Amino acid sequence: MIGSLAIFFFSSILLYVIYIAMRVGSDRAITQRMVLPWSFIPSTLLLIGVSGCLEWAYRAAKKDRLATVKQMTIGACAMGVAFLFIQSDGMKRLLDGLADAPTRNESAYGYTFILVFLHAAHVVGGAIGLWWTARNALANRYDHERNIGLKVCTLYWHFLDVVWVLLLVSFWIALVLVNAKAP
Repeated sequence: MIGSLAIFFFSSILLYVIYIAMRVGSDRAITQRMVLPWSFIPSTLLLIGVSGCLEWAYRAAKKDRLATVKQMTIGACAMGVAFLFIQSDGMKRLLDGLADAPTRNESAYGYTFILVFLHAAHVVGGAIGLWWTARNALANRYDHERNIGLKVCTLYWHFLDVVWVLLLVSFWIALVLVNAKAP
C-alpha cells in the first residue's frame, strides 16, 4: 500500500513542479504572486512530532514499557488532531489566494490546494489508524512480541512525513518560479 501511495505522491509532486515551470515560461504564464500559508511551519513540526512519538512508542513496546507506549500514542493522537486543525487554516488560505486571482488560469493556488488536500485526506486516514493504535495501546495490546499494528502505523506516519517535506520543497520551488515572473 505504501509503495502505491509513494508512486502516486511522487509522480504528482514531479508533475506539479513541471507544470508550474512550464506555465511560468509560456505565453499563458501565471501572473498572480504566490504566498505559502504560515501555518505550514507548525503543522510540519506537529507531523514530525507524531512520527517521533510513534517511533518512541514502538521502541518502548519492544522493551515492554507499556506506560511509555500509552503516553506516546496519546501524544501522537493529540498532535495528529492539532495538525489537522492547523492544516485546515493553511488550506483556507490557499483557497483565499485562488479566490483573489483574476482568473483561475493565472494562479498556482488551485494545484497547490489539490496536493495539500490529497495529503490531508491521507492524514485523516492515518488519524483513524492512529486512534485504533492508541486504543490498542491503552488496552495493553502491544509488547515485545505483539507490536505489528504499532509498527505499521509508525511506518505510515513516517511516509506521510516524507511526502509532506517533499510537498513543501515543491511548493517552495513553485513559489520561487512564480514570484520571479509575476509582477
